[in-house]
Amino acid sequence: MKKPNIILFISHDQGQFLGCYDSPQTPNSLNTPNLDKLAKEGIRFTNYFCTAPQCSPSRGGIQTSLYPHQNGLMGLVNKGWTLPPNNKTIPMYLRENGYSTHLLGLQHESVDAKTLGYDTISKRKKDYNYDTKNMLSEYKKFIEKHKDDNKPFYANLGVIEIHRPFDIWSEPVDPKTVIVPPFLPESDKVREDLSLFYGIINPVDETIGKIIEILDNTGLRENTLFIYTTDHGSPFPRAKCTLYDPGIKTLLIMNCPNNIFFTGGKVFEQMISNIDLMPTLLDFIGAEIPKNIEGKSFLPVLKDTNLPFRREIFTEKNYHEIYDPMRSIRTREFKYIRNYEPSQSLYQIPIYMEKGLSGPELMNKAKKQRPKEELYDLKQDSNEIHNLAYNLAYNDILLEYRLILHNWMKKTHDPLLKGKIKDERQKPPKKY
Repeated sequence: MKKPNIILFISHDQGQFLGCYDSPQTPNSLNTPNLDKLAKEGIRFTNYFCTAPQCSPSRGGIQTSLYPHQNGLMGLVNKGWTLPPNNKTIPMYLRENGYSTHLLGLQHESVDAKTLGYDTISKRKKDYNYDTKNMLSEYKKFIEKHKDDNKPFYANLGVIEIHRPFDIWSEPVDPKTVIVPPFLPESDKVREDLSLFYGIINPVDETIGKIIEILDNTGLRENTLFIYTTDHGSPFPRAKCTLYDPGIKTLLIMNCPNNIFFTGGKVFEQMISNIDLMPTLLDFIGAEIPKNIEGKSFLPVLKDTNLPFRREIFTEKNYHEIYDPMRSIRTREFKYIRNYEPSQSLYQIPIYMEKGLSGPELMNKAKKQRPKEELYDLKQDSNEIHNLAYNLAYNDILLEYRLILHNWMKKTHDPLLKGKIKDERQKPPKKY
């Protein structure tokens, strides 16, 4: 039997905002029937984390199964950062295992998409032209063109949604129907901002429904592993660009109708990092998993749902609009964050978020000296409000987590241990 085709659909800035991901931490009233159905027919992961709360570094982690400080992609491609050529990527590994590999739409890992290892690359445009309405016809042409291929294909479908400014691509939903998550204050401006955010998720969901229909009509769906994920948390204050859970917790839905591991509506609560996706795909197709990566296959968990997986999740931030280095370790019990640069803001709010409707609502609240260390009891304080790093009752835990984080940085050769990370940006490209 031919190896399964693999389609990776990756959205921007979605966090866990999806109807089937409604939870106390990310409550929502979203109407996303197509993705909810995909999760019900496939599998869903509730504790899936990115390596970094920004686009390029997170996507680089997915592509290489290495942390940003290891693969060198420590800032945004549109700011001139790029994945160095000594890194191997998902399409490179899959090509070695008999796949044709294709990029349709957005990528944010390299200033030159040709370095990423794809056999074909769709015409390069400015980011804002990679929206679902523009890209759907390209998806249809691609799937119909490759429906009778002898080789299995891997296709990365990248879209600009759900990035700000929301109103470029869609209409808002009724603000009265919106649920404000606990990391944001309840106000009319925040509710209006969220209504625009909800509105942009709807056309993405509709596009997923149409892609699945095209796969059905071409007879490809049964033997296609369809993956839906996003790069990092939602584009709101105290989410994107922070190492709090709303910034690093993401969604992952997988479905392959003819494979028992990717069907049945199973929900997995094991902690998994997005660096684990690539080795899982290699494991799934029977390929050798490289030894020089940080991720590990979670395929054994799909075979035995009771198996534990990661005890700890490590995340980092280096460059976004500014140099803002931080590292964190998260377990089920605690979150420890180490901030390496002094700041007069508790968390960074990027300019385009600052100018959004909800930005001013949190600007004043964020204007406070940032502590060097943060420690949160996730069992008692899942919204990470009460910093216990300076509470003597938690000193033993603080010391333990500080040591674990330091040892991880040492093991992974984190340049931050030697001081400020070098700014190695190139001239930002116009199209990539």
